[in-house]
Amino acid sequence: MDEMLSLSDLQDIVLPAAPSSWPPATGFWILLALLVLLAFSFWRSRRQERQKNAYRRAGLSLLADARTVHEVSVILKRVAPAAWPREVVASLYDTEWAGFLNASCRECNFDADAWQNGAEAPDRILLRNASLWIRKHSGSSTGEASDA
Repeated sequence: MDEMLSLSDLQDIVLPAAPSSWPPATGFWILLALLVLLAFSFWRSRRQERQKNAYRRAGLSLLADARTVHEVSVILKRVAPAAWPREVVASLYDTEWAGFLNASCRECNFDADAWQNGAEAPDRILLRNASLWIRKHSGSSTGEASDA
């Protein structure tokens, strides 16, 4: 019985090898796939939004070079068909045009008399309103058209 309990017969405890870090567990691959899908959908939505608002950037660029009140009006008339049907905006002028611009942008306050002096240089208020309208106008009731 003493021989059975002898300490010299004991062997060291053998620990199993540490688990490998490669290949990762299934959860890692699922998480990676979800992150890639999320990044792609974010990139795509930003790209679509940027394309949808390209006409606004072009209008602001043209507005920076406007020298007369008439040029400001022409630029706004060029921007408007991207959000409304051409038939709606093409026939508007003077008071109707100012009313349309004010109705489509809550923050804008165009004066109908501002369009009367077409040859004069635009004042700061007109340029501010035009810039604000280009940036913040809401599209037609059917939604904004693409800038194609």
